[in-house]
Amino acid sequence: MNSLNQIKRIKIKLGLAKNTDTFFEVFGATSHQYVLDTPILTNELSNFENTYNITLPKAYKLFLTEIGNGGLEYKNSVVGNSGAGPDYGIFKLGHPFHFIVEPSSKYLEKEPFFNENTTVEKWEGIQDKMDDNISDEDYDKEIAEAYSGILNIGYSGCSGYLGIVINGKNKGRLVVTYDQIEYCPSFFEENNFLDWYENWLDRIISGEEIMKNDFISQSEKEKDIVTQFISNIDHEYWQFRRLNYLRSLKTLTNNSLNKLWKKYKSIEQIEQKICILNFLTKFDYLNSKEEISKCSKMNPLAFLRNIHLYAKEKTNDWANEINSIKTENSNNLEVMEYIKFVTELDLKNY
Repeated sequence: MNSLNQIKRIKIKLGLAKNTDTFFEVFGATSHQYVLDTPILTNELSNFENTYNITLPKAYKLFLTEIGNGGLEYKNSVVGNSGAGPDYGIFKLGHPFHFIVEPSSKYLEKEPFFNENTTVEKWEGIQDKMDDNISDEDYDKEIAEAYSGILNIGYSGCSGYLGIVINGKNKGRLVVTYDQIEYCPSFFEENNFLDWYENWLDRIISGEEIMKNDFISQSEKEKDIVTQFISNIDHEYWQFRRLNYLRSLKTLTNNSLNKLWKKYKSIEQIEQKICILNFLTKFDYLNSKEEISKCSKMNPLAFLRNIHLYAKEKTNDWANEINSIKTENSNNLEVMEYIKFVTELDLKNY
């Protein structure tokens, strides 16, 4: 895939990420659902730049004009009109949350106050100017100075945002910003938007973002985790929290496995059945092989994802099934791309 140019790679990887994160387990995915709206027209982008007297970083502009601009409106969207991207997604250009303060203050045009040499102590010094008697006008001036030259392009939740530096020597770099001045911003390691975005996709496709355990409760017992997972499987809550709880376990007792098998055999909802099969593959691989084989015929993408995330080291066990899928789905672009860029790599590595 590295032989493709970055724009083409990202377009392919966006589909691979969506097909890997089927249950929207990555933080914020339920909001953007890996959807991007059509790219912005060049003249519309120029109008935005002219309105605020700025020039957006080249890589960010390429994303907006060649890949996508914002997303679609979903009932679960936290901020509205954010497209596929880290956390709650990337704003459509012109989104009201772009601006840390009123843009008429022209803070976007200025050289950034924040840079790689800004210490926490220096940042906290801003607060010294903000006693209880400061006026709203003066408060906004201090915020505008602190966040000069930074445009918010996404929302991270709570008080956090994703910002991009639009002026100065760090132009194009992504930063974590906050709407509470006591928290010091920080840079992401990538030098431009496209590298940052592609690395996010890579972490999803590899399983890193899905398999990490953010919500582990050491006090919960296995039997309670399994029982709650089964009872919540038809509710949105299970997609976000209980999957991580169950996945965090190293093994399952026979009693817990029996509960999962009983639920698996009793339900008809395909998505839920596939979800349980993921954990049966992880915790009871040998006894799951017959059901995995059935899945390869009924839902090739679900089968490929299941092996990739939950039995990657067993990929070679399924070489015959994978070859059959390639023959029978030669016209299915999603399946063929998943095999070419994910499954064949697993076969090679294992």
